[in-house]
Amino acid sequence: MADDFRFAQPKQYQRLFLKDNIRPDGRSKTGCREVKIHTNTVSSALGSAMVCYGNTRVIAGIKGRLAEPTINNPASGYIIPNISLPPLCNSKYRAGMPADKAVSISNKLDSICTDISDLVELSIVPGKVVWCLYLDVVCINDDGNVLDAAVLAVTAALYNCWLPETNVNEENGLVTLIPGGGEKKRLDVKFLPIAVTLSVFDEATLPDPTESEEQIEDGSLTCCIDQDGKMRAMWASVDLPDDMLAAALLYIQKRAAVLLSVLKKVSRDKP
Repeated sequence: MADDFRFAQPKQYQRLFLKDNIRPDGRSKTGCREVKIHTNTVSSALGSAMVCYGNTRVIAGIKGRLAEPTINNPASGYIIPNISLPPLCNSKYRAGMPADKAVSISNKLDSICTDISDLVELSIVPGKVVWCLYLDVVCINDDGNVLDAAVLAVTAALYNCWLPETNVNEENGLVTLIPGGGEKKRLDVKFLPIAVTLSVFDEATLPDPTESEEQIEDGSLTCCIDQDGKMRAMWASVDLPDDMLAAALLYIQKRAAVLLSVLKKVSRDKP
């Protein structure tokens, strides 16, 4: 009977729980699911991480290749992020063209990765050869809040990224990789972005929403906060009154600090 009511009237079902200051999965209004970070999960990647937000699981891996620089930035390398949401992670996705959600998240990741590292350090021979880092993110299971999980996985992967040593032939300018990686160099990460999303439902702001909560939300607010408490990005699909927005931003700052402490506990040893 309860399941029938939940499927027939999902918003009313949610409201019945929120009246008692709890959510259908047993969390409080401000409660979040357990977050786990596992680094160096892909042995062939320069840096990788798997992040779990409850049942939501996302893995990020970095593949590097030597490439020509762009015309506009001849002395800089570049980072290209992309996320895949395959049907395997949730039956609502279809094979073929990327889902709108995947395109949206990829664009958000790109805006973060543009400044996360000093791209000049990815230059090997200025104007000729640079590092191009492909940052591939795959959602293994989507039970809501994939954006936060993806940002944390990307941050953890970059935080644990080591670049192989290169050799430049002075006679012909040919750049090659040292066999075995040589003396690997850690990627310099300027800041550590942490995304925190609040789902807005009626007059409640619910952090770390599940998929069922996302389906009935009025909108959402996501902020990216770095290790210094500086806001790096904000994405909102709903307008909040000033008092609700102020309370939401205060909560986001505190939650970001908690997630940052989890991130800093992961290994940064050479793979």
